[in-house]
Amino acid sequence: MGVPNTTTFTLQNVVDVVNPTTDDLVDCFADAVASKFDSNYEGSKNQLLNFRNYDGSTLLQITMSTGTTKDTCNETVNTAYWTDGSDSSGPVVGDIVYTNSSGTAFLAGGYYRSQMGSSGSKVTIGSNGLVTARSSC
Repeated sequence: MGVPNTTTFTLQNVVDVVNPTTDDLVDCFADAVASKFDSNYEGSKNQLLNFRNYDGSTLLQITMSTGTTKDTCNETVNTAYWTDGSDSSGPVVGDIVYTNSSGTAFLAGGYYRSQMGSSGSKVTIGSNGLVTARSSC
């Protein structure tokens, strides 16, 4: 997974993706692959925000409930969201869920239902759209 497409990521996020020789910004730029920069943010390659969405991938559209109750297994799955994950049946623990296709607005924390075939999953979203739990309905 790439550097988050937000303005709140840290140098450690960049280090985790680039894996530079030393854990500093200068070395991150030296060891980065030019084609992995997002052209919307790469700029002069002289500040941390130039790594926004570095090695990012296209977000996957998923459908989930609106997250109105804790007993989400009875909710209707009818709202489009986007995830940085790759499981088309819904987000899994560690994925980030967004309310827009550009990945700039995190889904609010709460309980949601995602659809998997004829059954569904209960998905718990924590802060910054992070999936913290997923279980079968």
